[in-house]
Amino acid sequence: MTDMRDVHRIWRVFAFMAVYVVLDLFTGPYAAFLPNGQVWHPAAGLALVFLLLEGNKALLPLLLTIVLAQWLAPFPVENTVNTLLPGLMPVLAYVATAHALRRGLPDGGFFADHRSLLRLTGVIVAGALFGTLLHTGALVAISGNTQILSVDVLIRYWMAEIAGMLIGMPLFYLLCREDSRADFVQAVCKRETLGCALAISVILAGAWLRPDDRILTFYLLFLPLAWAAARQGMAGVIVAAVVLEAGVTTAILLAGWPGPQMPDVQVLLLTLTLAGFLTGVAVDRSRRASAELRQSLRLAAAGEMAGALAHELNQPLTALSAYGSACARLIESNGDDALLRKTVGAMVAESRRASDVLKRLREFFRSGSTALEPLPVARLIAAATAPFVERARLRGVEFVVAPAPEACLLGDRVQLEIVVRNLLSNAFEEVEQASIASPRVVVESGAGDGWAWIRVRDSGSGIPNKIRARLFEPFVSMKASGMGLGLAISRVIIETHGGTLTVEAGTHGILKIRLPLDAGDVEASDDPH
Repeated sequence: MTDMRDVHRIWRVFAFMAVYVVLDLFTGPYAAFLPNGQVWHPAAGLALVFLLLEGNKALLPLLLTIVLAQWLAPFPVENTVNTLLPGLMPVLAYVATAHALRRGLPDGGFFADHRSLLRLTGVIVAGALFGTLLHTGALVAISGNTQILSVDVLIRYWMAEIAGMLIGMPLFYLLCREDSRADFVQAVCKRETLGCALAISVILAGAWLRPDDRILTFYLLFLPLAWAAARQGMAGVIVAAVVLEAGVTTAILLAGWPGPQMPDVQVLLLTLTLAGFLTGVAVDRSRRASAELRQSLRLAAAGEMAGALAHELNQPLTALSAYGSACARLIESNGDDALLRKTVGAMVAESRRASDVLKRLREFFRSGSTALEPLPVARLIAAATAPFVERARLRGVEFVVAPAPEACLLGDRVQLEIVVRNLLSNAFEEVEQASIASPRVVVESGAGDGWAWIRVRDSGSGIPNKIRARLFEPFVSMKASGMGLGLAISRVIIETHGGTLTVEAGTHGILKIRLPLDAGDVEASDDPH
């Protein structure tokens, strides 16, 4: 597994280097000193994402990539200077910007709300200015040409860096993360998003066909950007902004435009983009609030149904337990059969457990209460996996339960057993129904940094991307006869305990429970994944 992760990382590094070099060749810093000027520098956004995702490991590949890009850059003859040092100077700004974003937005919630968006913009503006001063200052120090420090050149370079980070970073960030890539691609492929991109292209074509009205024509771009934001949220705005910047860059490089007008165009494009981002954030927040409200209403309905079921089934289960106890007494008085005693004992135990489960679910949905107690992780896993051992043997499923850590949770034993058994039941149903040659279900666990985790993975066909994002919503199920309440209830239980229940990316089904350890427990081990 470790070797495969290393191979994947090597591929990511080479992919980053290739994309960065291509972007830098067309929109790199040297373009700021050409007559046509520089519109944006998306390679800066890519470098920022690489640093955010890879941390300190990204520094050496980034330096090597910039050296390669500088070596290939087609600088004009009159600007033939040693560009290696100036080209490396912006790396300091990228590192500082990435560090500021990690501290200011630790969870990567760049567009969670308007405050996060404004904070992101402020950090990027300051970081781009820092990189601009470092780059141009190094050029002046090496070449001795003070004309490089003209206000026009500084503004063009600064605006290009801002646009590259502000527009390029969200695009590359969404594409590089496995948990967001599928949803973003799905949003991009919708007709409305593609229609907005086409409308922007048509407006830009009209702007270059009528040079006298070029600036006025740009204001028409508000319409497709606003439409993309209103209909698709941030995903639509990001696509529209990328098409806008790429279209203007292409037109300028092919048709040419006097450099002195570039700052006006850059400010206009950034204004359009920020207006679209502000609208997109508002639309996304509204949709999240609406989805949360619908989920709350559905869970409330599920709670009412669970309470009704608990009330109706509690009496039959109590009777079943009483009959089992009576059978046990009859066996003792009329002759002891060990196998029969064991069977009746199991019947009594399971009926009591079923009664406890219904009682706890009814209490949970009625008041949200949990009966917290110190609960060793090993004990929880042993109790939850015990009923599946015989099932695995009868169905020919390889059932692997890895050794559990010596760690202790503070949780409701019955409720947490419900969650783990639900995940195991889903995993077994998946491998049993999929006609897999080697069906396999694995339970792994570990603890560290104040958290315990339990992972259930199977060898089934995995979770489709279109369902992955909605897997924990009520009434969403992969099974034809499923109600879609098991995972929704399980997630509510785990979140009530202060933990998380998530689905991990992969070719097979992988679900992971993460729960806080008991405050008095100091045992720790690392998560191998």
